[in-house]
Amino acid sequence: MDAKKVVPMRATGVATGGAAGVQAPGGRWDGLHLDLLLALDAAGDNLFRSRYGEDNRNGRVFGGQLLGQALQAARAGVDPDRQPSALQVLFMNGAAVDRPVDYRVERMQEGKRFSSRRVHASQDGRGVIDAHASFAAPLAGNGHALPPPLSYPAPEDVLPMAELAARAGPRYAGIDWPVFEKPCLELRIVDPDHHLVGASPAPRMAFWVKLRAPLGDDPAMHAAALAYLSDYWINSAAITHHIPARDAHAATYIASLNHALWFHSAGRAEDWLLFACESPAMQQGRALSSARIYARDGTLLASVMQECLFVPR
Repeated sequence: MDAKKVVPMRATGVATGGAAGVQAPGGRWDGLHLDLLLALDAAGDNLFRSRYGEDNRNGRVFGGQLLGQALQAARAGVDPDRQPSALQVLFMNGAAVDRPVDYRVERMQEGKRFSSRRVHASQDGRGVIDAHASFAAPLAGNGHALPPPLSYPAPEDVLPMAELAARAGPRYAGIDWPVFEKPCLELRIVDPDHHLVGASPAPRMAFWVKLRAPLGDDPAMHAAALAYLSDYWINSAAITHHIPARDAHAATYIASLNHALWFHSAGRAEDWLLFACESPAMQQGRALSSARIYARDGTLLASVMQECLFVPR
């Protein structure tokens, strides 16, 4: 098996330019093209290595990058007709953005219907995440999917972050709201009054996300990008019930602990995606959040559960 044929890569192997990138082996990520960030290089038998690191604002690699790359590594050698069905991850230690992360893959199951892999990511010999990924052959059977829990406005009817200071009222003045986004994506918060500048009356929230650069047509890359996005903002359903997002980073330390993602339908992660989120509990410094991820047409693409650390700085 030629690993380089099953792990999506750009032909050059190097991304250049972009102030949003960070120093890493192989150059700088341009901060825009997510396929470049999530690409892996073969580094040995069942071993893959990252090229770049994306900062999570705490000086560590963003958890979504680790999720997407773990899924990429697990996919290597799996029958391409088998699509991702689940990804379960334990976050162990933060990873420095200026050094590569290694992903070692162990085959756990190769059955009639499912393939499963364990992926252990480490940096300089220190465990970063431990992940289990499963892939399923196409199966016929009954089906259903819950629609979004509420009726939400279309993304065009929700103010962009860049326009909040000018158009959303005096409470939004004086804050560089685009800082809350990533250069590679656009974020639009439904009901920002109750999440960005005020606390929400219930631990629920919804937002739209759209990647700024196309991903191409490889379904594996779209699945990896969806895994990346599944770690973005979903814990805010818990956080903004207690403190506005405007104040959260300065007042609290937040870190992902456990993450589970179930894939229901294939979709294009570069289009507008609706995240409908809620938090059933926050206790003893740990918050649990869930999200349903919908395509623009209402198709349920995935479900997510995440536990995060939420403590005062």
